[in-house]
Amino acid sequence: MPELPEVETISRSIASNIGAKIDRLEFRRTDIIRVEDFPPDIIAGKAIKNIYRRGKFLVMVLPRLHHLVVHLGMSGRFYMLDKNEEAADKHVHLVIHMSNGRKLVYQDARRFGGVWLVNDIEAFFCRMGPEPLGDEFTSDYLEQVLKGRHTAVKNLLLDQNLIAGIGNIYADEALFAAGIRPDRPADSLSRQEVVKLWQAIREVLAKSIAARGTTFRDYRDGYNQSGGFQHQLKVYGKEQQPCSCCGGTIQKGRIGGRGTHYCEKCQE
Repeated sequence: MPELPEVETISRSIASNIGAKIDRLEFRRTDIIRVEDFPPDIIAGKAIKNIYRRGKFLVMVLPRLHHLVVHLGMSGRFYMLDKNEEAADKHVHLVIHMSNGRKLVYQDARRFGGVWLVNDIEAFFCRMGPEPLGDEFTSDYLEQVLKGRHTAVKNLLLDQNLIAGIGNIYADEALFAAGIRPDRPADSLSRQEVVKLWQAIREVLAKSIAARGTTFRDYRDGYNQSGGFQHQLKVYGKEQQPCSCCGGTIQKGRIGGRGTHYCEKCQE
């Protein structure tokens, strides 16, 4: 699933379209519209005022408080084409025809994502936790999130109401970088371990953004190109391979129904 670094990379990739007008929306499947606060045709001829990411959502800001919000689900892509290039790939559900001679294409084979046409964007995101690379996400905040909770620490990192944007890949990688087992009860972490985890979360996410995200199969950036962070992963997807730090064997288990990768020797 595209997580914070992947969606952030897409947002930055397509930022050059800010200021361009939307000529028309070509929905090839209308059932991908999850919320329709306004009819899609109303934004034809309107200029994109801003493009940004919130959590795992991509947001296009339009005049009169209209917002086109995209979530990529498990397998979605959102990328640019020139006007003469045909959006002929399978599972293309939306093509946004732009005044600058480009097309913005939303493709999703498994259709777990979708499009939201939203007026009140603050209400839409009101339950989402702080951004882990933002100023509100401090070590003190993380300590409060973990305090008094006996559930596995990984489960809390994946809770979008507590921290926005972290998914399976970066939870595993951050916990490895911090030397903390993913199944540790959250309230068992010491203050020092909380600070190490807070630092690891921010560092892992920043490194992945610099590498333009992680590509295994589906993810592509806004230029429809693969990311590169898969070459820097330490544990995710490496079950039964030797740990790059200690030489032990990377294990895979399940926590909260999610496949989880860790090193028994490096993580306590």
